[in-house]
Amino acid sequence: MALLAGRELSIRRRLAVLILGALVTFLIIDTTVIYQNTLESINIAYDRTLLASARAIGDTVKFEEGKLSASLPYATLEVFEAVTRGRIVYRVSDFDGGFLSGYQELPKHNGVFPKRTPYAALASFYEDKFEGDPVRVVALLQPVYDGQSYRMVTVQVAETLELRKSLAQQGLISTLDRQVIFLMILSVLMWWLIGRGLRPISVLRRELLERDPDSLSPLVTPAPRELRPIVEALNEVMARLKGVLDNRQRFVRDASHQLRTPLAVLKAQVQNAQRGDLAPDVAFAELSQSVDRATRVANQMLALAKVAQLESEAPEASEQTELVSLARDLAVECSPLLADKALDFALEAPEHRPVVVAAHEWMIRELLRNLVSNAIRHTPPGSAIGIDIVLAGRTVLMSVWDSGPGLDAEREAKLFEPFSSGDPNSGSGLGLVICRDICRAVGARLTLRNRSRAEPGVSGLRVTVEMSYEDAPVRDIATA
Repeated sequence: MALLAGRELSIRRRLAVLILGALVTFLIIDTTVIYQNTLESINIAYDRTLLASARAIGDTVKFEEGKLSASLPYATLEVFEAVTRGRIVYRVSDFDGGFLSGYQELPKHNGVFPKRTPYAALASFYEDKFEGDPVRVVALLQPVYDGQSYRMVTVQVAETLELRKSLAQQGLISTLDRQVIFLMILSVLMWWLIGRGLRPISVLRRELLERDPDSLSPLVTPAPRELRPIVEALNEVMARLKGVLDNRQRFVRDASHQLRTPLAVLKAQVQNAQRGDLAPDVAFAELSQSVDRATRVANQMLALAKVAQLESEAPEASEQTELVSLARDLAVECSPLLADKALDFALEAPEHRPVVVAAHEWMIRELLRNLVSNAIRHTPPGSAIGIDIVLAGRTVLMSVWDSGPGLDAEREAKLFEPFSSGDPNSGSGLGLVICRDICRAVGARLTLRNRSRAEPGVSGLRVTVEMSYEDAPVRDIATA
């Protein structure tokens, strides 16, 4: 991994390094096991010769005239040394384990003989050292008749390991040669297979590069299961980007369309005033109305754009808004408008209990401001408007009601179409569109009903926003 740190990140290279690393580790372990197995096989083969040497020496041990003797012709040892191409030494120990014949420097056998051996003799094979060199030793128990009974003498034959190690190393080198060639062939094949397996990524890249720069349609290229999350994420990003661009284009289109008329009217009124076609007080009054309308349209267009921006962003889990204190603040803010039309304002809400919803405060404030503004605009002077906040289980019902004429069937059909439901002299038709978009962004439900449906004999409109209720500590709302 350290070798890849300074290079361009490549899935193909990373996979190749990881797989080759695993293969090399496996081959090292496999080679070690093969070497040990080969050496064990060689030991089994040459241990037979070693055991035959011990038997030949054991056959020369005699008990004559009250003493043990072993007369081994040295020519026999030379034959064994020629076969094994190593040095052969031996040691014969008497009945009590004392030295009898051979090489006294060879350590005597003090181990335990196995109860079962693969050979028809009581023998033990082990490794030891003779004059500093490692040797393979066989210890054989040879029965000798002492005139009364059979007693055991120990015959040890040791062989240096030059031939055994040489054969094992030759087998190791042969195995390594094959494995290195196999690893090279496998590396080339693996590099090609990884490239072929990653081809869908290249296909996806080519489709993205060949797309029309303005195209934000979903990707339809078949992708493997591992790439489907990426394709789905790309499609989701393009859908969100398309929504942002659509909102921007709609904003530019609507703004240019809606602002063109009041600005043209404003210019005509200025020209009329310059020519003296209107009295100064009348001209200034008309100019003031035109400026107010243009300002209102511009503010609502900016609010609509901000709602679209907040809707496209991921909401933060910590964003919460307290409705009762917000409604009180908004009532104070709108008090000049209420006083101008001599309207009574009523706020009905739970006492001493905060009503918290999970939503951006600016959105809820803008939603409530638009609803209250519409209520003030459509309510005749000397009447009443109000805000009701009711808890119903895990739901908050926030209603804004007025005493205006309510909705007729024609206006209700075009209620949420931009610039279609507004009063040409006082509104732009964007207030309810903004409210609808805010409710959509915060996951609320917006309903409009004439008050006469539930309250016979009462005129006006009731707009209700239904939202999820968030738990909050009980405290004085006045301090919220």
